[in-house]
Amino acid sequence: MVGLLLAACALSSRAAELYHLDPLKTRVEFDVERFGIQWVSAHFPRFAGDFVFDRTGRESRIDVRVEVASVECRDPRWNQRLRSREWLDVPRYPTMTYRSSDVHFDAADHATANGFLTLHGITRPVILHVSELGCASDTAACQFVAHASIRRSEYDLPHGIWLGGDQVDIVLSGAGRRATGGDRDRQPET
Repeated sequence: MVGLLLAACALSSRAAELYHLDPLKTRVEFDVERFGIQWVSAHFPRFAGDFVFDRTGRESRIDVRVEVASVECRDPRWNQRLRSREWLDVPRYPTMTYRSSDVHFDAADHATANGFLTLHGITRPVILHVSELGCASDTAACQFVAHASIRRSEYDLPHGIWLGGDQVDIVLSGAGRRATGGDRDRQPET
């Protein structure tokens, strides 16, 4: 779901550029609330993704693949529970993907990406709201923050009084680095 939204980062009018998510500077995380209080918070350290930004939006795209088994939170018991059939069912559904269908630039540092999230064997539309976009031509990097909300019930994930709330808030933040040379046309492994 991935850091993806950077599809917008550039502030210049140059041709569309391909960026790879930087795994050392990007974080894919989520929060689940229960009775309005944060109940569980975790992140996925293993992911890969690319984005292309085109200020006109025609060539912009976001593709992210997350290894669900990499899910981590501060409590080892929760790690095991999150990977179990009770939550993410990692043996049956080892990956989660996000692919944009279109990206619209709302301002110089904001964009909206419409796309599809595949999680727990179900694909549904998800809108990513991207903010704090910034690309530095001298460093060949783009920074971003992206937010999305999904409902566990839409992906047949259990929820309830003892399992936490239905709403999941997703945050993707970090940076992408501009592709160079031979990896410009490489597609992400999704």
